[in-house]
Amino acid sequence: MLNETSLLLIRKEKNFMTGAITKGLEKAHFNVIEEPINVNAIQKHKDDCALILFYTDSMETLEYISSVLVYLKDLIVEENKLLYLIGDPNEFAAIYKTIPQASLCDTMARPLDMNRLVEDMNKYTSADFSQKKTILVVDDDATYLKIIMEWLKNDYNVAIVTSAMQAVMFLSNNETDLVLLDYDMPVTNGPKIYEMMKSDPEISGIPVMFLTGKNDKESILRVMSLKPAGYLLKTIGKQDLIKTLKQFFVNQKFNK
Repeated sequence: MLNETSLLLIRKEKNFMTGAITKGLEKAHFNVIEEPINVNAIQKHKDDCALILFYTDSMETLEYISSVLVYLKDLIVEENKLLYLIGDPNEFAAIYKTIPQASLCDTMARPLDMNRLVEDMNKYTSADFSQKKTILVVDDDATYLKIIMEWLKNDYNVAIVTSAMQAVMFLSNNETDLVLLDYDMPVTNGPKIYEMMKSDPEISGIPVMFLTGKNDKESILRVMSLKPAGYLLKTIGKQDLIKTLKQFFVNQKFNK
């Protein structure tokens, strides 16, 4: 078993830049495993590495790794794995078509800033980061998810999904402290997902706050009739959201 500061670096092939990344991180006392970009290599090391570094070599490479991108997305959603991109913004944009930007722990555009990379690796593999509360946000609006991720990522481990199936899969495989659940999702709405959670003994105890864009009395009463941990208007601002969540976790701690 590799130590907790092991990092998996995936790339098309070894070159000067990947060598510099590996050397710089090893100098900072990380154990770096370099592997080619393929599903088998990632599967082999994913459970023993604290984080996956993806060095995007070229747009040409990305055309041949669609299955890898889908697999990485599944790892992020279902197993809460951390993925960090290093490359060109144009390459990032191509990857975002499969892996939402908000679900990545971070990115670094070339040219490489080794000092910042080491700082980021220390941050994302630290005990403080792993001890943060984990919040799952479920919403079909990718733009809204990105905003919430940006607002909360410094205080919480935030995971995002866009469907009921992804939500249940994530909750079944990851310890989660709170779910922020869109009430009015298409196909499978928030109440139905909430019902699915309550029917599963393994995840039924995870608190849920509904997200709603409606603030009329009838809508609020309908939401609260389900007896969630609370509800939040989607118009809520950053500071009010952070304040509400901090108060929720404080109350939860003292009500145990």
